[in-house]
Amino acid sequence: MIILVIILFIILVLLILPLKIKFYYEFTDSSKYKITITYLFGLIKKEIDSTEKEKKENRRGLTNFRKIDAYELLRYFVDKGKIERLFLNVKIGLKDPFLLGILGGLIWSITSFIFGLILRDKTLEEVKEKEIMVTPLFNQDIFQLFFLCIIKAKFVYIIIVYFRFVKKRKGGEIFARTSHRRFNENYNG
Repeated sequence: MIILVIILFIILVLLILPLKIKFYYEFTDSSKYKITITYLFGLIKKEIDSTEKEKKENRRGLTNFRKIDAYELLRYFVDKGKIERLFLNVKIGLKDPFLLGILGGLIWSITSFIFGLILRDKTLEEVKEKEIMVTPLFNQDIFQLFFLCIIKAKFVYIIIVYFRFVKKRKGGEIFARTSHRRFNENYNG
């Protein structure tokens, strides 16, 4: 009995400890991304890097699943977690200053719209470190994008998001029925 209580206590402590997720995206000449997940204050670390060659897996059986609204899962995760750092740097350059001014304003409006969707219930003041820049470069044709976001959330919320993901992915229709329904299905006549 004591061993069971100790095991339950350890599992509870592990579920409450924070999990830190770091997203890094860079678009210069080619697109690169890196996702780093750390748990137990850095003892467990997993990295997903786009520069590493990944093996192509046979995904034959995944065609029957429904499409998932990832925005809803992302909203839940951002609401439950804390955004520690948010860094966005966009460098854009054109030879025509008139078009560069219009494009710079358009990028600012798109950036504020996206952050408004993601941080719907939060404000930018709740983010500890933030830096959002759109830099116009005159007489150059260039587009560079650097994005870094660090989110800290409890492991319990990750598990809840995973269960919601699996439920939406494998779940059936709202009014689903069995495939061979008949008139006298319950043998009532």
